[in-house]
Amino acid sequence: MNIKHTISTAALTTALLIGGGAAAFAGGDGGGSGNGNGNGGGVAALCAHQDDIIPHLTQRQTHLTERITKLTTLQTKASGHGRTKLAERIGKRITRVQSELDQVNKRLADAPAWIAEHCS
Repeated sequence: MNIKHTISTAALTTALLIGGGAAAFAGGDGGGSGNGNGNGGGVAALCAHQDDIIPHLTQRQTHLTERITKLTTLQTKASGHGRTKLAERIGKRITRVQSELDQVNKRLADAPAWIAEHCS
């Protein structure tokens, strides 16, 4: 895995988590009850980075697609060499990565409508 990709993904995730947490904390009614204005603090944080949402999801989609391709190649190679247990384990990884890719595809399809609804 590319170390630059790993570090940048971790940094972006951390920034969004900290920003979302701070916005949720600041969104309270001041009484400590956690009742905000109904908008949700996380929405404000996401809207602040609305230009980064689709490129981030697209980058994640590309990475997962490349990972599935690489795993499929490894599974074929393992099967060709008679390593069935290894091929089964790789198949489980492919299934897991495919489910992640399905989630990313759904989020990518829903993102423009969500941004238009919540950030306009």
